[in-house]
Amino acid sequence: MIAVLKKYSSSLIIFSVISSLILGIYTPHIFFKIKFLGEIFINLLKLFALPLISSTLIVTLGKMNKTLGNIKILMRGVTGYILLSEIAAVTIALVLFNLFTVGKGVDPNLILQGEEQILNNMPKLHFTNFLLAIFPQNIFESLAKFDLLPVVIFSTMFGAGCALVGESAQTIVNLSGAIRDVANKCLQGVMLFSPLGIFVLIGSGVATSSTQGSLNSSMTALLAFVAVLTIGLLIHGLWQMFFAIITTKQSVGYILKNSLAVFSTAFATSSSVATLPVAIASVEKLHANPTVTRLMLPLCASINVGGMMIYEVAAALFFSQVLGYDISFSQQILIALASILGGMAEGGIPETSLVSLVVVFRIVNIPLGALSMLLPLDRIIDRFRTMVNIFGNMCGVLVVSPFIS
Repeated sequence: MIAVLKKYSSSLIIFSVISSLILGIYTPHIFFKIKFLGEIFINLLKLFALPLISSTLIVTLGKMNKTLGNIKILMRGVTGYILLSEIAAVTIALVLFNLFTVGKGVDPNLILQGEEQILNNMPKLHFTNFLLAIFPQNIFESLAKFDLLPVVIFSTMFGAGCALVGESAQTIVNLSGAIRDVANKCLQGVMLFSPLGIFVLIGSGVATSSTQGSLNSSMTALLAFVAVLTIGLLIHGLWQMFFAIITTKQSVGYILKNSLAVFSTAFATSSSVATLPVAIASVEKLHANPTVTRLMLPLCASINVGGMMIYEVAAALFFSQVLGYDISFSQQILIALASILGGMAEGGIPETSLVSLVVVFRIVNIPLGALSMLLPLDRIIDRFRTMVNIFGNMCGVLVVSPFIS
């Protein structure tokens, strides 16, 4: 049964989307009765969010003392490029989705689906309150309330502490690695039932919008969201390639030709980590510094996922527009910061983008029912995000290599 679900997963998801659209329009009463199945699916995704995010950050940072060796190289070039790439990614998303407010005018019931929430009553986010919220006196209270951003901050600090302690802390790092692997495996098991979850969640949203006569505008807005997001991903890849061309003085055609294997592997696996061997071989053909390559690509695969960060900011702004929230500039900066931290927590693992989205959604009080709109598209979008991520990291290696002896 499991083998069948894995083999025909993509086909089942397509079938789920099509059938949920049709049945949601013509037989909406069905989804009002089975809506609880979609809620169970969302709860299972949330269930493994905490152990996956926390353990991934602890492992990534806790192993720095072993992975990096000579931290001087990291401080001189790698860290600078990672920060530049991540800031550029969230900036691109902020600019595009402030310029194109494609979520305005969409019926919020498509994502609320009966959840108790008062529109235009989003809690005000002041910077002082935000800092107090992400640095709580009791991390277990944050765990109980499912406040993920404090958990991300705590895990980041704890992982850095493990790196500073060194060898005696590796037992904790190894345990965290085991927790990460188990949580990821459980998440993969949950995703086997994503066709059913998608069928119920999409069907419920379509049924609600269909009965209220707002379905057409909602679908149009969703397609517009994907179009603007795609433009953002393309811009993010192009600026990095531009810097690689300037730095290495290699042609566009030569770089792209040696990146074809990377693109195809990234699209097939949806994983920056799984694409690493191909990326390392490809970037060495482009005459990159081997030391920088072996240091930067594995590290970037874990924490430099610009495509993911663009996706998170874009989704947060889009659904805020749908819900009629008036997000100030300072609040958008906080969303960008949360997206950077959430993107780091993704750890280059496929199909965890929805988990890290929870962090950002909680910041702006977006109901998790909004995930139902993204579920059927996420696997396709994830493939293109991965292509942009790994290609951008390759360009980063090419940019940093000439400056490292």
